[in-house]
Amino acid sequence: MIVGQPQIAKPQDAPLPVLREDLQIMRVGASYSGAPTWVVFDPIRNRFFRITYEMFQLLSLWNVSRTVGNLLRTVNARLVERLSVDDLGTVVRMLEHNLLLVEPTRGAWRALHQKAQPRHAWFMRLIHNYLFFKIPLVRPEPFIRATWPYVAFLFSRVFWWLSAIVGLIGVYLVSRQWDSFIGTFPFVFSLEGAAISILSVIFIKCLHELGHAYVAHRFGCRIPTMGVAFMVMMPLLYTDVSDAWKLKSRWQRLRIDSAGMLVELTVAAYALLAWAFVPDGPLRSAIFVLAATGVVLSLLVNLNPFMRFDGYYILADMLGVENLQPRSFRHMRWRLREFLFKPGYAAPEAFPPRLDVILTAYAIATAIYRLVLYLGIAVLVYHFTIKLVGILLFVVEIGFFIIRPVVMEVKEWWAMRSDIVRTRRTYVTLSILGLLLVLAFLPLSTRVTAPAVIYPEQFVRLYPQEPGRVEKLDISSGQAVKAGDILFVIDAPQIREELRIANVEIELARSRLARVGANADDLAQRSIIESELGSSLARKTGLEERKASLIVRAPFEGTITEINPEILVGQWVGRNEQIAILSAGNGSVARGYVAGNDSSRLSVNAAGWFIPDDLSQPRLPVTLAAIAEAGAREIDLPQLSSQHHGAIAVHVATEDKRQRLVPISAQYAVVARIGDVAFLPGRSVQGVMLLDGTGVSFAERAWRRVLMVLFREAGF
Repeated sequence: MIVGQPQIAKPQDAPLPVLREDLQIMRVGASYSGAPTWVVFDPIRNRFFRITYEMFQLLSLWNVSRTVGNLLRTVNARLVERLSVDDLGTVVRMLEHNLLLVEPTRGAWRALHQKAQPRHAWFMRLIHNYLFFKIPLVRPEPFIRATWPYVAFLFSRVFWWLSAIVGLIGVYLVSRQWDSFIGTFPFVFSLEGAAISILSVIFIKCLHELGHAYVAHRFGCRIPTMGVAFMVMMPLLYTDVSDAWKLKSRWQRLRIDSAGMLVELTVAAYALLAWAFVPDGPLRSAIFVLAATGVVLSLLVNLNPFMRFDGYYILADMLGVENLQPRSFRHMRWRLREFLFKPGYAAPEAFPPRLDVILTAYAIATAIYRLVLYLGIAVLVYHFTIKLVGILLFVVEIGFFIIRPVVMEVKEWWAMRSDIVRTRRTYVTLSILGLLLVLAFLPLSTRVTAPAVIYPEQFVRLYPQEPGRVEKLDISSGQAVKAGDILFVIDAPQIREELRIANVEIELARSRLARVGANADDLAQRSIIESELGSSLARKTGLEERKASLIVRAPFEGTITEINPEILVGQWVGRNEQIAILSAGNGSVARGYVAGNDSSRLSVNAAGWFIPDDLSQPRLPVTLAAIAEAGAREIDLPQLSSQHHGAIAVHVATEDKRQRLVPISAQYAVVARIGDVAFLPGRSVQGVMLLDGTGVSFAERAWRRVLMVLFREAGF
């Protein structure tokens, strides 16, 4: 029943500390195995404490026994397994810790209690209060009792079935206007929409908590307080329904657990139906938020069994395992010790085989979920607070949620070291661990990956030289052209109009110069007119050159390898819209980027392979021809960027009205020759290069990553 503590000598006739007389011990149904279960109810604080059969026997005889010897003799006569004074000391600690004794323990009991007190308790309380604390706001019992007759019909089976039908009708009607329904979402990000959203969420969450309270009242439970709880400073409403512990039927507890979600889903059902008939406006937006909140928060948040929301208590009551997380984690730690060391200890609790598997899987999933969640929260805290405060809170969360559990488990291993070192499994585990450490420090990774695109070795991207309308486009993909052939023609009315105006200005200036002998004003302004004529002639020359550039010709003999299918004759285009790619048939190269921490591992002439994204195409041998000496300021191969679903993470920066794809981490441009000279791609081929580089170990790679993050974040 209870793990033994260090032996403390006490006479058998030592007096027992007095148990409070107002405590109630009640039977509350059966456990997962069918065995009866009991709880101790503290009416002053409205708290329930689950106890075992052995503790029930102890507490039921506690005050009448008066001394240690009397209590142990009476209880051991009823039990199969005998209890010791040490077991009794553990019970005393639990009773005093939870304020169930009349006065604090004294003498030997006090010494035993102090010995078990955790050091730095004030620090742990501070962390717990930062991570989670409650503020009771109202005592709802009179209100719940007075209003129950008026709302009882809302919790009837007939109303639930009616709400389900309404919800199905609402889903059908919304599906007919799905684009309009989704189109309501951007309104949430406006100032008015944000205010409506906050009020709607508060409203539906209040109904959620009232749902718990009314169903608990229906089964005869008392609701002492309702208020707001803060989890990592995030406000959450709560309702104290701990009185449900006294219910013998776990199905009644399940109905209390799920009442809040059912209320939200019911509100969402009627909101969906109302949305289909309400005209556009703030009211429709509020109804949209009610519908979306009722569905999303209920199914994605409240139903989550890994946090102590409704889903957690539903799962615990379905399995019949109260205090699900502590018990499952305790069982998982025992499983881990048996798997690693096999010391042969008995399980903390003997669960049936099926429940054993469920609890172990649940504990593993919860541990992974917590790791991801707390790391995410720590990163958010770091980035969205003052940097120094963010670092401190980051350290607290990582230390409390990740490092502390690991340290506590290692301490347990150290305490049982004498049993661990005697087993063969321990040496197998140490051997595997040693092998993994060796592999982690061996430079086994010699391949360097580089997202890349294959292009012909000589190619040119064809763009319009001036914005305008496509007048002629007589090329097609795969077409062979000769140097000087016309590829496409752009009509630019603005250039044509400016050229007409320039010709008029030239003719006017020449006419004024021709009559300078007859006009005194023109004679006086002769030098100005000549200057204007020269300017107009220069502008005409520039406009004629721009007009000539509207006829795009092939700069060399080659093949049209790609043509933009979105560009058609008669369409208006800008300077940055690629029309086609012209390539010469003399080999091909792969251009790509390698991560900054891998660039030093490469050298010119390194061999490798190009693996196309299209796996139906063969892989190609490549030889590294060049690697940039400095990191790229922007990615000039858009298809490799994350903006176009590529592998290189970028953010878009606007410079001189031009958008640049700036890499988030350092990237170095590389060029490799394709070993198969017969390979002439008809279009660009995207894939990844695997190049031979200097070996690096997993440990070195991880350490470099840590240093990079530390140096990046070191500046305040």
